[in-house]
Amino acid sequence: MQTVLASVDDFAPAAPSAAPLPGHGNANVIRVGLVGCGAFARFSMDRYRRLPGVTIRAVADIDPAAAQRAAVELGATVLAPEAISAASEIDLVYIATPPAMHFQQARAALEAGKHVLAEKPLATTVADAEALQSLAARHGRLCVANLVERYNPLADAVKSVIESRLLGELVHGLFVNEAADEGLEPSHWFWNREISGGIFVEHGVHFFDLVAYWLGQGQVVAAARSMRPVDAARDTAAPTVEEQVMCTCRYARPMTGDRPVVATPHAGVLFHFEHGFHQCSRMDRQEMRLVFERGEIRLFDWVPTHGTLRGLVDDAAGATLAGMLPDSDVTLIDCYDGAARHARGRFRSFDAAALVEISFSVGKDKLGIYGDVVRDLAADQITWIRDRLHRRRLTEADSVATVALACAADRMAMEAR
Repeated sequence: MQTVLASVDDFAPAAPSAAPLPGHGNANVIRVGLVGCGAFARFSMDRYRRLPGVTIRAVADIDPAAAQRAAVELGATVLAPEAISAASEIDLVYIATPPAMHFQQARAALEAGKHVLAEKPLATTVADAEALQSLAARHGRLCVANLVERYNPLADAVKSVIESRLLGELVHGLFVNEAADEGLEPSHWFWNREISGGIFVEHGVHFFDLVAYWLGQGQVVAAARSMRPVDAARDTAAPTVEEQVMCTCRYARPMTGDRPVVATPHAGVLFHFEHGFHQCSRMDRQEMRLVFERGEIRLFDWVPTHGTLRGLVDDAAGATLAGMLPDSDVTLIDCYDGAARHARGRFRSFDAAALVEISFSVGKDKLGIYGDVVRDLAADQITWIRDRLHRRRLTEADSVATVALACAADRMAMEAR
């Protein structure tokens, strides 16, 4: 997820349950092995172990002190990293190591017959991600990245608004991520592209996946990046790093309903993504903006916690839209009568009874909704392990698609002048 969100203590799990671990003979019990014991991994495992029939059996880290701390917090056994995949008492391996390590570790786990959940990205190259997808299918195992954005209730709410067309067609979108680098020292692996894959690959995959959930797969049409200037006299130890990337993707969303569609070059929704790591933690902020023919939706925070909808609506649409959005509150900005109800845009006329603004929220802070989406992704995947007829919200194909889009954006940005 976000590379820096809060202090390590914010992610600390609660004390482990005193209940005994289930026996190995229970097929409904999913025994998890954790590789990589950082703060976010421990936060995630604390949510996993709250799921029925899930236990954290073993942990591993190249830092013995980190592994021991996780073992105490989670009530698990410490193993060597390479021993997690081979352990007979492990059913699912959760990989929370730097991105460049994901492929080798996930491959070893799959070849040993384990299921795999990996921190994003699934791999740092398309070839490696596709290889993991094929290996998972061959062994009848799951192997997905921890792409939690589509598990947010607000993701479903926005999808419903888009598909309802109560604000007309979606015209374009924008995501701006002004992220903190306060906890990313010059030596941090995040700045090393050989390890992280770059900002698009390490970080941008989350938001590519969210928009794909709404619009289907996109195509990168433009990309660029900027490097952090270094003051040689003051920052002698600072590396030259990529601190800002941006790209525009096109998503094919043909008109539907009773209007005929004529295929034209460059048709579709343009969505722009910007990611910069240059803020102090107190100024970390994100905004998603979706522009429709008759209004807009704005979402706030990197896992959105709240937002606003503003738009022109007919007599029924305002209440219908409010019903689609959680914990909503409607404000009437203006209302129209007679000829003033006639509005026109994109060469078409429509009825506008009122201009409304609807605020909405998931009712939780960032860490609260973060814990929920981590839990819900795990629950979805684990349900599939127990019942192969279950239709997962996130699949291997989704995980690979985000890597493909991120790598395409990265390649284009690297080539741009």
